[in-house]
Amino acid sequence: MKINQIQITTLIFLFIFVIMVITVSGKIYQTDFDSRAASQYYLNNGLEETGSANIVNSIVWDFRGYDTLGEESVLFIAATGVYFLSLALRKSIDRRDKKKGEKTKSKLLTKITKI
Repeated sequence: MKINQIQITTLIFLFIFVIMVITVSGKIYQTDFDSRAASQYYLNNGLEETGSANIVNSIVWDFRGYDTLGEESVLFIAATGVYFLSLALRKSIDRRDKKKGEKTKSKLLTKITKI
């Protein structure tokens, strides 16, 4: 029995999904973090330590700055990946159409990747 590319991709996806579920479910029950104490600390010390009257901005940009930077990096990498995948798909469609001698059908992808 020959395994094709779709079956391999499905197996890899399922493996990663199972590992993620196991990891997340284990972390839920292992936490002893008291979020009320952290919230109270932010409220009591936010103005003095950051100088910002807006407590939300002080938490996001000062207390949790590295976390915010990490989240923004993930979003940037995801957006870049989507862009390059759509670019590759457009080129693949263009090559296929040139082989068939047809006019290109990837007008929508062309517009998206030019944005």
